[in-house]
Amino acid sequence: MIKISTVTLLTIILIAIPIDIIAQDEHSEDEEQSFIEYRLASWGNWIFRSFLQDETDDATTWGLEFASYLGVGSFEIKNILYFEVAEYPRSIPGQPIGNPSPDEEVAESGIGDIITGFWISKRGEHHEGHHIAPGIGLQIPTASDESLGSGKWSIGPSFDYEYESGDLFAGAIAMQLWSFAGASDRKDVNMLLVKPFLYYEFVDNWSLVYVPYGISVYWNKPSGENVYIPLGGGVQRSFILGSIGLNVSAQFFNNVVRPSKGTVNDLRFLIELAF
Repeated sequence: MIKISTVTLLTIILIAIPIDIIAQDEHSEDEEQSFIEYRLASWGNWIFRSFLQDETDDATTWGLEFASYLGVGSFEIKNILYFEVAEYPRSIPGQPIGNPSPDEEVAESGIGDIITGFWISKRGEHHEGHHIAPGIGLQIPTASDESLGSGKWSIGPSFDYEYESGDLFAGAIAMQLWSFAGASDRKDVNMLLVKPFLYYEFVDNWSLVYVPYGISVYWNKPSGENVYIPLGGGVQRSFILGSIGLNVSAQFFNNVVRPSKGTVNDLRFLIELAF
């Protein structure tokens, strides 16, 4: 069973604090821009089913993703924080992200490592066209069980690229992570993670989407066992609930390149609040 006490505590911290900040930061459009300004942009709930080669090994995961912006003077820092609550029948190479070489045959259920990134750019640069922001990526060893995380603190360079033109919004976030501290008996992390995204609104409030788990490369694993490349996609419906946006999507992916004991297919659902 999932370790509810740990999950509940972390969820309260990561959800209650940003919502409290939003409540304190309400302001009208007529107010002057503050020197320091925080905004939670979205709260995404990813619910997905992972299908492995043996149907008895199918796994269920709930991913929580928070995107926020911190304005400081003329600059803006974008942050995305992501972690998972997983229930796996066994260890799965590369899933959750950050555990490239699990040693245990049986996986516990609980929370995984936090993956987060920070990207800096000038305020007001988010217009139609190309936008790129440099930053850093971090992996924090918050997993409730060894099979669900790396046991390592990791850091590395990152960038956020976005392109917008008419009904098309696409881009990718990439980060290269190396471990620098953590459990001495755990394997080092040397991982490239690329998370592409594509939204194309083909009719009002309906979009074709490609937002996979991510393309990942584990440089310290043998060739043929170190890469995930997912192909697929789905459709998204957008709603307006007062001043809050609601996005609901369903996608299906096949990992055309994957480890021999890795995930074959993923069925992913998203419920996202956009503020």
